[in-house]
Amino acid sequence: MESNRIMKKLIIYFILFSLPVISFSQSTAEESDNTSEKGLQYVKTFIESLADEDQALDVILSQHVIVQHPSDELYDYLEVSLQEIRINLSTKDLSQISYKGYHELPRKEVSDIDPENLNTNNMYFLYYKNRLITSIYVIDKKIGSFTLVSKGENLAHFVTY
Repeated sequence: MESNRIMKKLIIYFILFSLPVISFSQSTAEESDNTSEKGLQYVKTFIESLADEDQALDVILSQHVIVQHPSDELYDYLEVSLQEIRINLSTKDLSQISYKGYHELPRKEVSDIDPENLNTNNMYFLYYKNRLITSIYVIDKKIGSFTLVSKGENLAHFVTY
């Protein structure tokens, strides 16, 4: 009888102490999903703007891209890079582009990407008919990078501007 009472108390204590942990885990997962969905929306808006030939590249750059270390050379480089993506998009049906997050890709496809302390929940990869178009990293409601480059040793990383 006494052991049953002790067992009930232990179970109650266990439940009471684990509830905050369970609640925290759920809210963290929900926040992560919500952040990922918002990031995906920024990426889609960016791609729609790029696909619109009537929108000037410098305007797209100022509205959608974070440039932390501005210089004339960097802006020139970014505009040329945006133009390349625009040309690539011009031959595509935007509705057929699939947007995949880092964690949605098979391990084989991301094994050569070094996140370098960047949040992988903010990494997006755009595919058209199973071919990679571009890779995008989102920072603070804007595009932090659309440049994934080799860093040697068979690894690539996002270059932030």
